[in-house]
Amino acid sequence: MEVVVAAIIGYALGSLVPGLWIARAKGIDIRRVGSGNIGSTNAYRAMGFWGGLAVQIIDIGKAVMAVFIARKFGVPAWGEYIVVTAAVLGHIYPIWAKFQGGKGINTLLGGMLMVEPLSSMAALGTFLVGLGLSQIVSVSSLIAVGSFIGWHGIVGEKTMIGYLMGAFWWGLVIFTHRSNIYRLWQGTEPKVGQRKR
Repeated sequence: MEVVVAAIIGYALGSLVPGLWIARAKGIDIRRVGSGNIGSTNAYRAMGFWGGLAVQIIDIGKAVMAVFIARKFGVPAWGEYIVVTAAVLGHIYPIWAKFQGGKGINTLLGGMLMVEPLSSMAALGTFLVGLGLSQIVSVSSLIAVGSFIGWHGIVGEKTMIGYLMGAFWWGLVIFTHRSNIYRLWQGTEPKVGQRKR
């Protein structure tokens, strides 16, 4: 029961949409800028560095808070992965934005850092290397989330739930990035600092 309640709270926290609300407070309809996504990558395009950073911090913090609350409820370690997933699904399908949210990367990062810090830091390092080489956020995100499974077996807990949820998370971000993958195939995916075509 504790896992169910914590997962519902995680989904509710994940459903918060700072990208939409902060942009609206600035008189910007973020859905009409760039990719139209309410996540931090498009928030940087729409509002610049500080607006994008605020969105990114809150999106990361949603899952951090969800896991923190889950621990207060005494949720077992395996249940924390479920709570993280609920928060990410809330971010992707938020009740406050007609179930049209972001792509889940920052919220997933916050949750991953809580449930498995070493593997997650290694995956974050993979993201930074990938970004430095490709200059494309979507490519770096996909590689980083995929690398979590490997890092889980090298520096992580080496648990079955970790492998299973790592694979599920990777499949989920592949799904949420399907438009990015199509643009990569077409050669039109923008690099850092470029506007989406």
